[in-house]
Amino acid sequence: MLRVSIVAVSTVLLGLPLAARQGEGPRFDVVSIKPNNSPEPGGRNALESGSYSGVGVTLRRMIALAYLPVPTSLISGGPTWLTSDRFDVRARFTGNPPREQLQLMMRAMLADRFKLRVHRETRATPVFALVVDRPGVLGPALRPAKVDCASPEGNKTNMPWCAFQYTDGLIRGAGVTLDRIAGELDAGRIVVNRTGLAGLYDLELRWASDPGTSPAADAPPGLATALREQLGLRLQTDTAPLEHLVIDSAERPAPD
Repeated sequence: MLRVSIVAVSTVLLGLPLAARQGEGPRFDVVSIKPNNSPEPGGRNALESGSYSGVGVTLRRMIALAYLPVPTSLISGGPTWLTSDRFDVRARFTGNPPREQLQLMMRAMLADRFKLRVHRETRATPVFALVVDRPGVLGPALRPAKVDCASPEGNKTNMPWCAFQYTDGLIRGAGVTLDRIAGELDAGRIVVNRTGLAGLYDLELRWASDPGTSPAADAPPGLATALREQLGLRLQTDTAPLEHLVIDSAERPAPD
């Protein structure tokens, strides 16, 4: 079943030196980690102003946040408790560093307290390739952009300016690349742009977000049909060399 995701495959590369990702560099001033045995499900995993806050959070969720924009589907390995044990975590830093520095601090915290060790590994990975359905023909809802992303005054549409707006069953955008459009689609695999279309585009895509329900007569189609009819695009199976984050080892932390 196709669904919307905010994964951007064009930013899969981890980028930073491995040593910096595994404990060297900036650190939080204060870190508190406690086991969470509450029957209530956890719901917090957030980088905020100079801090990280996790409530009932698993180590896997913390890793996913610390290593964004790596898609969770490209994170593998580690002990079985990675997705079951839950923790309450509070980490603070004096000042208000940018998000990238907070992620570095979070990686250092995971290396220090959870003894987390990871490595990068490029693997041939099943993907969906986004391609043009009929060469030279675009769908009616995919058009060359009418906005100048360098100038807010250049936006002559009522759509998001050089960005996406998405809800279940709707994606609207203006001045976005096909790489970004591909990054908004998830069919259980990473979607990569193989359309060959350069430049910026405006789009509006509507589909039935829950194909399991009985559709009304005027309901939009499923996503595969919507892509073809509205954007003139389709998904086809393929493989691509993608960089995975492999968890070598992790340990339960000593509680504070």
